[in-house]
Amino acid sequence: MKKPIVAISIGDPNGIGPEVTIKALVNKSIRDLCRPVIVAPVSLFEQDPRMFGATIKLKEMSILSDATADEDEIEALAFEVDKSFQVQPGRLLAGAGEVAARSLALAVQLALEKKVDAVVTAPLSKKSLNLAGYSYPGQTEFLAEKTRTEEVVMVLLSGNFRVGLATTHCAIAQVSALLSREKIVRKLQILNKDLSSRFGISNPKIAVTALNPHAGEDGLFGSEEIEIIRPAIHRAIEAGVDARGPFPADTLFARVDEQKFDAYLAMYHDQGLIPLKMKSFGRGVNYTAGLPIIRTSPDHGTAFDIAGKGVAEPGSMIEAINLAVKLAAHSQTG
Repeated sequence: MKKPIVAISIGDPNGIGPEVTIKALVNKSIRDLCRPVIVAPVSLFEQDPRMFGATIKLKEMSILSDATADEDEIEALAFEVDKSFQVQPGRLLAGAGEVAARSLALAVQLALEKKVDAVVTAPLSKKSLNLAGYSYPGQTEFLAEKTRTEEVVMVLLSGNFRVGLATTHCAIAQVSALLSREKIVRKLQILNKDLSSRFGISNPKIAVTALNPHAGEDGLFGSEEIEIIRPAIHRAIEAGVDARGPFPADTLFARVDEQKFDAYLAMYHDQGLIPLKMKSFGRGVNYTAGLPIIRTSPDHGTAFDIAGKGVAEPGSMIEAINLAVKLAAHSQTG
């Protein structure tokens, strides 16, 4: 079987994306698993030589061809960058947002055209993206629009601990208003489908968290469980999803190792990500369910405070590439 081709978008060049990408790909075991293609011109890396290991070189291409790089090279697919742009680690710049957007858009295009088997996205700055004129709250929304996907689920995972989110990047004060029976049912159906088709899990079991403390205590602490979440779970069950809940999030996530759920659906960002990140030890992965392409990413941000210092850990990027390869291989054989 041919090695999967994995396109890696560069993220914000002023963040740690380029560094963790190079550090991950210096690892020969990763290159043995797949054919990685960094979607960025070599010039962006040449501006910070501390990112390079002594045993690796970048081979720049203008188009993705069948010709592969030598054993000591990594392929880099170039695109046009404003000649005045200079990498400035740690700085929020519109130029950096433009680079991140072009890299991501090209990686997605390659996946939609079936020229690559999966996309791994290095972290970008939402602020830099907005400064460049792209009004997306994050990469997930960017990907949904570029692939013309109406509904996706942001999933964070570490091994078999998988947490999907009913709402993502929004203020806590907005969460309740953003929840609806229809939204939760759709999220459960998308999660259920990807667990089956992409992860190869037969009849996945999904636990659903409550929104309020003690699952609302029969309406004492809020009515969302009674009016929205519980009816949504019942509808999802009728549609063929093995969903359970709603469970109080604190006790549910405290007993992850004792349970046999294949995934969890949390109601808001930090409710799901705090336990996931505590358990992942810096090796969590972000996966977008519902897309027509395979997309993973590290579970961290641009880390501007350490960008350019050469101290970023590549563990999460390595896990993101490993998962992309695994899902692509399953897609080829499934």
